[in-house]
Amino acid sequence: MNALTKNEIRGFAAGILLTCAVFAFFYYLIFNQGEQKPVKNVAKQTPLTEATVTQYLASHHRKAIDLDAYNQWLSDTQKATEQASKEKPKTDSDSSKKSSDNSSSKAKKTTYKLQIKSGMTPGDISSELVRAKILKSNQKQNFDSYLHKNKLEKYVQLGSFSVSSDMSIQKLAQVITKNHSN
Repeated sequence: MNALTKNEIRGFAAGILLTCAVFAFFYYLIFNQGEQKPVKNVAKQTPLTEATVTQYLASHHRKAIDLDAYNQWLSDTQKATEQASKEKPKTDSDSSKKSSDNSSSKAKKTTYKLQIKSGMTPGDISSELVRAKILKSNQKQNFDSYLHKNKLEKYVQLGSFSVSSDMSIQKLAQVITKNHSN
């Protein structure tokens, strides 16, 4: 039995290290290339132009307007809402004085701290507003359909909101969606 000398053991260890380096080289650089996943599936992006933005908006049933036009529309809508709410009590007072006395006592501004918690549906919120006398029971369906028609259900925020009975349905929706507009 031959004992290996110190130099023979060193040579054997160097051979093993060299062999491992060769195997690693071939494995990582040659054999593994076909299995490497591409860094990312990079899609060719078109430059952002007005035409591509318009096409995107049209495909998502959206419309872009400038800020001045939006603000004008918002003020016109608020004026129309205020005017419609002013005209409604006049027709009620013409029909009977007793109902106008009731509406004048109800016309007092009722404020309420609305708490929206996780899991509440728009129906739950409108029911809470009816219970707090912020909405009349006949306005509940209008409020729910306004949120649905304007796709605002997903923008309802959790938290505490100050609402009052003199707010329009649009204003109430604006408050609980943190002034989100689509």
